[in-house]
Amino acid sequence: MQPDLRPGTARPLAYLLAVGAGIAIAALSWGFLLDAKPMLYQPDLFWPFLFFGLCGSLLGWRIAMRHDNHPLRNLVGLLGSLVAWRVSYFPFMVVGAGKPAWASGSHSTRSESASSTPPFCSSCSPSMPVSASSARPRWRRRGRQDRTRARCCFFRKLFHKPPRKALWALACVALPVAGMVSFSTARDFVLFNDGPDPYMAEVPISEPQINPYARIMDEHDLAPAPWVLAVNAAVTYPLVPHTPWGDAMAGTLEKLALANPVATTRDRIDEHYQAWIASHARIRDPDAGKTK
Repeated sequence: MQPDLRPGTARPLAYLLAVGAGIAIAALSWGFLLDAKPMLYQPDLFWPFLFFGLCGSLLGWRIAMRHDNHPLRNLVGLLGSLVAWRVSYFPFMVVGAGKPAWASGSHSTRSESASSTPPFCSSCSPSMPVSASSARPRWRRRGRQDRTRARCCFFRKLFHKPPRKALWALACVALPVAGMVSFSTARDFVLFNDGPDPYMAEVPISEPQINPYARIMDEHDLAPAPWVLAVNAAVTYPLVPHTPWGDAMAGTLEKLALANPVATTRDRIDEHYQAWIASHARIRDPDAGKTK
């Protein structure tokens, strides 16, 4: 039997998934190149975050809009995906820091090899539902059995068929939180809140002692948006595992956060870069930065 290549089949999705797999492999390979470097500089991390994050966002847009050729709806979906990527940039950047640390194991060091892959994969997540909200639902009219199977597809109904209840519920919960994390102060309301800084100051490795963000919330009267930023940081901070790299990352972040308790989102982004750069030495030497 000849394969069905009419519009609406799985072939376009297979092509897009193959492109996504290729980009993910490229991100992983770039991370291994970062592993081999004796020292890291901030642009070494910024450009992969930016490039692979945008790739994930655009791929999510194309997957969601693959059955809709309407120019205006595609433009709305593209703009919505870029807005979702901007709003979720810092939260997924933090997630990207934690995932590789969990994979490092208790007796090994953390590898930078996954530092670009999580932002790429995670950026697909907000882009797909945002784009799907503007796409025209497509139901294949071939036979009664196919129509019944399509109507019974629970997740497709929730996310793609109007009134798209799951998308609205997700937006009502996630967007305000992500927005307050990414725009915690008036100075964060810029088109893009990150950039290359080859002269970023280096900081020494510190060992973790306490949860700094919980202390900041106890000792300072924060406005709602900075408070949400601190709460998210306080919740995710204990999730960093106790590995050589994880301890260096957490301890360095702790020292930087306590030195600047009332900070902008951009300050917290730069602190993560400084902690990544400092803890990179633990890849080759698990005892790097420890006092004798």
